[in-house]
Amino acid sequence: MRTDRGTVRRLLRHPRLDMAVKAAIAATVAWLIALQVPGVREYAFYAPFGAVATTYSAVVQSVSATVRTVAAILLGAAVGVLANLLLGPGVAAIALVVGLGMLLAGAPWLGDSRSYVPVAGMFVLLIGHGQELGYAASYAGLFLLGAACTVVVSAIRPALPLERADRALAALRAACVEQLDALAVAIDPAADDDVDVPARDLLSAPLARAQAEVDELRQAARANRRARRRSDAVTRRTDDFRALQRAVLLVDDLQAIGEDAPWGTSMRGLPDELRGPMADALRELAATTADAATADTEPGRRRSADRAVAALVAALHRYGADGGSDAVGLVVSSVVTTLRRSLSALTPADHIRLSSSPAEALDADDDPRDR
Repeated sequence: MRTDRGTVRRLLRHPRLDMAVKAAIAATVAWLIALQVPGVREYAFYAPFGAVATTYSAVVQSVSATVRTVAAILLGAAVGVLANLLLGPGVAAIALVVGLGMLLAGAPWLGDSRSYVPVAGMFVLLIGHGQELGYAASYAGLFLLGAACTVVVSAIRPALPLERADRALAALRAACVEQLDALAVAIDPAADDDVDVPARDLLSAPLARAQAEVDELRQAARANRRARRRSDAVTRRTDDFRALQRAVLLVDDLQAIGEDAPWGTSMRGLPDELRGPMADALRELAATTADAATADTEPGRRRSADRAVAALVAALHRYGADGGSDAVGLVVSSVVTTLRRSLSALTPADHIRLSSSPAEALDADDDPRDR
């Protein structure tokens, strides 16, 4: 029963249902209003069509779509009127409308509404029946009426998809943690040698989804009275995504170092005395990624990760002092820098201070809050 209720609750709160209800209301209102406009009753269906065509999750997206689509309709209508004046209705006029309309539709500012240019031109030419200007005005005006209904309905109860952004960010965070843990296992000398290094493209899909959801959230927050009351919530999710995005890119750098084998040395080909501390640092970074948020004011696991990176630096110094390979030193130095950058990306500098040197990290007191 709880599962059924939870499923119903998720369905009722699904953003697509919200868009469907708003589109239905806006289209119905637009239709009823259009029927009252004298002289255009036969074209009243363009009003609900405009309402549906401009329904988006964000109010600003609906406004932007309205402006672009009406502009495309007027541009296409002008092409249709021009073709009728020059050639009259016929095959040559159709070819001119389609050809010129497609050329004009390439204007970048039309965006997704570009297809309306040749379509509107064809409608004006073929349906206008000698009243091209009146038909064009009715078409654009009724479409604008429907779009205006959509904007009003959307503005009454604007969407703010916080939960969708949270789910996408959680999935991205989990994928990043899984990737770091798997990389640590693959590098750890105590693990089996047949452990595969995780594929680099496993983070691409969750990163793209999180990017899309956060972008949509930011769009929805514009001209949104609900967002004004929760501006900190939108900012926090945007900051969290940027931190995770940087961390993901740096994780990709880590794997690239392992695959590219700069200086002829791969990460799995490093000496065991360096692979062990490196695996520990990766695990600590994974734990930090799982726990960290940009709104944190406590160090959490960050200092533990800071010490683990410093321990890797210390191991590298010992390796170099014992006459170790310069090529190995260069590879490990690149890994250290990437690990530290990843940790910095997950640490809000205005709330939490990381060590300024490996020695400082290793000498720091063991604060119980770090764990």
